[in-house]
Amino acid sequence: MSSLPLSLFALCLLSSAGAAHAFTVEHRAVQFADRHYRFEMVVTLDAPVEQVEAVLRDYEHYPDLDERILTAKVLERPESEVAILQTVLHACFGPFCRNVHRVEQVTESHLGLVAISDPKRSDVKFGESYTALSPLEGGRSRISYRTDIVPDFWIPSLVGRRFMLNTLQDATTTLFRNVERKAQSRDGS
Repeated sequence: MSSLPLSLFALCLLSSAGAAHAFTVEHRAVQFADRHYRFEMVVTLDAPVEQVEAVLRDYEHYPDLDERILTAKVLERPESEVAILQTVLHACFGPFCRNVHRVEQVTESHLGLVAISDPKRSDVKFGESYTALSPLEGGRSRISYRTDIVPDFWIPSLVGRRFMLNTLQDATTTLFRNVERKAQSRDGS
């Protein structure tokens, strides 16, 4: 009996074992209620938590993580663990598109970020996002993320709400996939 089929079988097992640790969505939920768009997600990334955290705190490179983010700029750091972050993102709700401006106070803690929007300087009446990181075995990470947004602009009710909910889900998933990719490519320094 030739050893080639066994070698191919072993190679397939090894490659599928590696894929088991790649980006995994554990939980996703999206909701619209009382003008609030809410989204929560738990994902596992195949990257060390320290590198994932470093990517998430590299605010000015957010446009590299999500093509919808046109600009991201730290306006000030009133405290060592607080950043006032300004972002502009291009959002479409079906055929209706606009650039959405947001200024938020991002409070950094060990393995966590809390972002609270400033409605006076943003196109949102209300906005909060919470990101919690957890280290996992094998150099992997878990991200628990939830956001709650009330836009301060018109979104068409018939199709726009569904587009907004789909965008929250799809864009956040893509963003965290890109966080994983970028964290894997970091040299750890």
